[in-house]
Amino acid sequence: MENAVLAKGTTFQPAANLVKIIEKESGQPISRCYQCKKCSAGCPVAPMADLHTNEVIRLVQIGDTERLLNSNRIWLCLSCKTCQARCPNGIDTSAVIDVLKGMALEQSRKPAEAKIPAFYKSFMDAVNMTGRLYELGMIGLYKMRTKTYTEDMGLGIEMIKRGKLKFLPEKVKNLNQVKEIFRKGREKK
Repeated sequence: MENAVLAKGTTFQPAANLVKIIEKESGQPISRCYQCKKCSAGCPVAPMADLHTNEVIRLVQIGDTERLLNSNRIWLCLSCKTCQARCPNGIDTSAVIDVLKGMALEQSRKPAEAKIPAFYKSFMDAVNMTGRLYELGMIGLYKMRTKTYTEDMGLGIEMIKRGKLKFLPEKVKNLNQVKEIFRKGREKK
């Protein structure tokens, strides 16, 4: 897509930089999207999100970074891959959204959903520490970050009684490999 003339002496530059960045970081062929909306049709969080799945891709294509990074959509994505399964071009919007989350965190954006970034960071830190998700550790990190220490204590106690939360993390064979993945991810920034 080349520059198009809008008015006398004015040109419109497509958001090639944002598209290139997101395509490189996510590995997704965003420029192939032709807005069929099949990805949006099956999204389980569509009723709660301020943007539909196809709108995320379109906003990347036109370079509307502000709207993307201020959207609650990037924090609500479940990474269920329904979008990818329905897309005729195989675009995994959840991979795109992961890149957008990273951009929002790097820019210290105040998210539309205040506690979700704390959950996201707690999840990643727990996996980094143990090599897999250690739920009780993640919950502890989340509670410290959000200062909601006793908010749902009754539910936590019930989960422990039923054996749903383990006190100690399970061992992972190659924890060093997991730590190396996280190190390379930090280095990439």
